[in-house]
Amino acid sequence: MQKREMALRFNCNFFIFVFFGIFLFISKVLGQEHFLPIPLINRESKLLDITTKDLKVLSNASLIAADFKDGIRWERSKENILMPFVKVRFQARDNGNANLHYRYDGVTYLPQSVGGIFFTDINVSIFDNQKILVFHEGVQDGEIRVELISSTFKDKTVLMDYSCSGYNLKVHGIDRSFMSIGCQFIKEMSDGKIVPTLRVNWISNEYRTLDSFNGPYSVTFSEGREARFQVKNDQGKRKEIRLQVSFPKSLNRLKTSVGLGPYFYNSKHHDVHVNSQLLPSFMIYGNYFLNNIHSLKFFEAVIMKESVFNHTGLYLGSELGKFYDDRLIISSLVGLQALSFRSKGISDELFTQIIYPQGAEIVMHHPFGLENYRFALGGFLSPQKDVIYRNFWTRFGSKVFVEFNYIDWEYGERSASMYGISVGFPLAQFF
Repeated sequence: MQKREMALRFNCNFFIFVFFGIFLFISKVLGQEHFLPIPLINRESKLLDITTKDLKVLSNASLIAADFKDGIRWERSKENILMPFVKVRFQARDNGNANLHYRYDGVTYLPQSVGGIFFTDINVSIFDNQKILVFHEGVQDGEIRVELISSTFKDKTVLMDYSCSGYNLKVHGIDRSFMSIGCQFIKEMSDGKIVPTLRVNWISNEYRTLDSFNGPYSVTFSEGREARFQVKNDQGKRKEIRLQVSFPKSLNRLKTSVGLGPYFYNSKHHDVHVNSQLLPSFMIYGNYFLNNIHSLKFFEAVIMKESVFNHTGLYLGSELGKFYDDRLIISSLVGLQALSFRSKGISDELFTQIIYPQGAEIVMHHPFGLENYRFALGGFLSPQKDVIYRNFWTRFGSKVFVEFNYIDWEYGERSASMYGISVGFPLAQFF
């Protein structure tokens, strides 16, 4: 018996060590642009093959010399659009003038000084023809802009961001031109109902709206599901672009799902042990939408035969942050559980207690390029001194998902643990 307890405790501690090792690894590398051995989405084949040789600087500022630093970087804008940026260094020609500043995209940039040389680095959007204004002693000295030599391009395509997957977005009319598209899905409350809105944002290196304003441009779909608009290029050639989307006109606040699968279970009460046995498990999951950051989550996990091991939890889930191209989401789980336990062979008495394990979950959207799929890793630990509670899970899938779950509980002379695999699928939606 003692050896079995030691083995079980070793397995628990090892699982905790691995779980938090993964957390520490992710925390350490979140600041890196690419930390996985393979890309999360294969988009490189759709990026324009742009280098600084395809760019030129046009300037009439007499006091400034401008040059490119580093290469082209594709970054996500606040509109979820992947766009190319280049770092431009602006340096005073006489290397001794500190009374220069620059105005670009609503921001005033002031120079830094190294060894008596004054310079300023600005990240410039290649698709944006917005000018950088140069000021000296408070008076405008000139203006600078980065021009794209579009005639050098060979690869032209539509670069659709992963944020648009799931809405059946189709683009017509932009053939033989480059277009980068991103989406933002917004849930708003109206008369007690969730009204979804899809914002489709786009930009092109060649085409602009008829007013010639620079992009990004946005089409907001609320009631309609199609948009048509005219665009033109620098030569005056016009095209009609047509966007089509598909998504529900209303959403339910409460979504539920159910999970079934085989679990290994063992328990102890006083000196009586129930050896590991394979039993069916039943899970119910629920998510009640509060807003775009917070939701109420509840679950029911039960194994029931001669023995009973039941968990019912209610938690406030809060999104803490997004990382890695907004694909990795970390959320906290704050709440409580009601746990019920009855051991086979002891008595028919059902022991129930309220426990307060707190947890967190990391969710990866579209893992390894699999659009509309999710991979989740989460866990609960108990802060109570007299209650040992560990609950760890991994989950993968879309509407139908596969979950591995491990639960270990100990209170006084009672203890139980369960682990296994279940398959979950949507059950019903309400409200």
